[in-house]
Amino acid sequence: ELDAKVRATNAGVTGRLGARRELPGGVEASYSVENPVGVYDLASSTHRGRLSADVAGGKAVLQVEGDSSSQAYEGSYARDVQGGRVGVKLSRKDGALGYNVSYARDFDGVLDGDAGVHVGIDEDGVYGKVTASREVGQGLGADYEAAVRFETGED
Repeated sequence: ELDAKVRATNAGVTGRLGARRELPGGVEASYSVENPVGVYDLASSTHRGRLSADVAGGKAVLQVEGDSSSQAYEGSYARDVQGGRVGVKLSRKDGALGYNVSYARDFDGVLDGDAGVHVGIDEDGVYGKVTASREVGQGLGADYEAAVRFETGED
């Protein structure tokens, strides 16, 4: 599959060219290059590459993005566990390492109404979110959301 997009403005033209291919074994590869408006040097364009594959009951993804001055790398894995979804992500951008490990689960059908929880830890700290909604009656509904983040300081 090939795709292209071109847009002209008073400041110049920007374009994007992309390619996507399904490979044997459920692997999918994609690549795109996009130039900033009015900049026609290929080294100044943003290049994006992505590989994804089904691995051990989940989805593994590797992504690379960059131009001649900066690059970003990311690897992630997600799979269903105990009625929810666990995800692990590692990244490097502008010399900084990033990570995120999270678990999200919906409790639809378990409680009287819709509910869910999402908890995780990343380079900034520990976080969590609880949501719930329910029809009260006569066209009225109630929604609840609580979120918390405990930041890890460098102290």
